[in-house]
Amino acid sequence: MTDRLRTWTWYWGAWVLLGLYMSTMDMVMYPKEGFARLLLLNILQNLVWGVAGLGILALANRWPLERLAPSEWRLLLVHLLGSVVVAVAGLVVVWLIAIGFSEPTYRAKAMEAPFRAFRRFFTLYFHVNLVLMWAVLGAFHGWRIHRRLREQQLEAAQLGARLAQAQNQALRMQLQPHFLFNTLNSISALIHSDPESADRMLSRLADLLRMTLESGAAQFVTLRQELAFSEGYLAIEHIRFQDRLHVDVDVPAECLEARVPSFLLQPLVENAIKHGVADLARPSRIQVRARREGEELVLEVEDDGKGFEQGRRGIGTGTTVERLRLLFKEKQSFSLVSESGKGTLARIRIPWQPETNPSEEGP
Repeated sequence: MTDRLRTWTWYWGAWVLLGLYMSTMDMVMYPKEGFARLLLLNILQNLVWGVAGLGILALANRWPLERLAPSEWRLLLVHLLGSVVVAVAGLVVVWLIAIGFSEPTYRAKAMEAPFRAFRRFFTLYFHVNLVLMWAVLGAFHGWRIHRRLREQQLEAAQLGARLAQAQNQALRMQLQPHFLFNTLNSISALIHSDPESADRMLSRLADLLRMTLESGAAQFVTLRQELAFSEGYLAIEHIRFQDRLHVDVDVPAECLEARVPSFLLQPLVENAIKHGVADLARPSRIQVRARREGEELVLEVEDDGKGFEQGRRGIGTGTTVERLRLLFKEKQSFSLVSESGKGTLARIRIPWQPETNPSEEGP
């Protein structure tokens, strides 16, 4: 059923139900009258009020009220006079239907003095039916205001989503130069002492930059793509640290196609190297893990390095926290636990989102 057909069904259905209700009232007042006759009479009369209501709706649509305020007195007057005119015109038709259903003797008497008969009918029913027309007016403006509020809420949500997307993109653009600067520092440290290793690092960096360009401005990628980027960065650092750096990746197959924010793991891996193992003479290990827990994806980066002071957060960590807040609101968590001499564990929880369309850019 289309929205238009549904609207008309509700509209005319409401008038028919009102006719049914009024026929039960008449049955109590006039028990000698047959219920079928009273039902037909009331439904016909209420269908007339339905037609009159269309006139009221046309009036309200032509001169809609924006707000109830003294400055709108002209429109209020138009609505008041219009509803009075429509109510009087409807009463004439309803009265004629009532005359047609009345007993022949009463009908003949009413036709002898039609003005007096109508005036009595008018006195009994005008105020009630005027309130009906006002109810139609109120329902129309209530629906109109509700629709406008929904449109405003939708616009606000769309603006909020675009703002969050722009902020997330800006934060991501902060991370990429930061990562590039740190990587170039690593290359610089080897360029004189070990030119061959520095050359390999530059080659790996070129591969990483190519991957960054291929991902474009996408906010989300698969975990498989994100791991490929992080492993590329770790390959660069492995050239620098040689046998001092060991990396374990434990990610089940079902998690590889889950959607994650792009450039999510790399800052955590970078922090694990820079703050955890870079200054250690002994071999160190970094573990990258992922698992599904119900409707959440849990990502962990853990090192067995020197640890760091609780409460300290670098650029990468702070930016990651802000991006998660923008993308997932309260449906995410980030924790960083460190113990001096034993290492650091970074844990992220985000909603589980299987990949459906790689071109999508929203959560």
